[in-house]
Amino acid sequence: MNKFYIIVPIVFLAAFCVYYQQFSAQQAVVDAQKAQAAQAVAAQVEKDKEAAIAKATADAEAREQAQQAEEASQEADHLAKFEASKQKLADETANFQQEADSYAKQAADLQTQLTSLQADHENLSRAVFDLQKQVELAKIDRRNADLEIQRTYDEVTQKIAASSLTNVPAAATAVAH
Repeated sequence: MNKFYIIVPIVFLAAFCVYYQQFSAQQAVVDAQKAQAAQAVAAQVEKDKEAAIAKATADAEAREQAQQAEEASQEADHLAKFEASKQKLADETANFQQEADSYAKQAADLQTQLTSLQADHENLSRAVFDLQKQVELAKIDRRNADLEIQRTYDEVTQKIAASSLTNVPAAATAVAH
């Protein structure tokens, strides 16, 4: 029986080794399939990841281009508005300058007219003064003439009163009595 103690474990060990070899081979095939599947999943994930990155990059570039186009459009609109307002300001400045020149010319014409009218007014005032002076001198001459007439009348009256021709004799009236 002593032999059985050594032979049985050796036989069991040999059977175990054969069974282990078969199980290991099957397990290696299963592990290889799992590794292949994992590798395929990893490759798919990597492919999806690259596709997502490419899509995100394309979307980002598209958004960037759209943003740049929008900014360029806004910049062009802003520049157009700026140029339009600048042109409007230049036109208004030119119009106001023309109006200012027109008003300056009108002011110069009115100043000339005012100077002419002031000169005419001064000449007319001088003429009115001269005419009033002549009227006053004529009034003075008339008063002098009236005074002269009155003085002459008084002289004539005095001469007539002093004359003997104008005295009627008083005796003739007394005789008839």
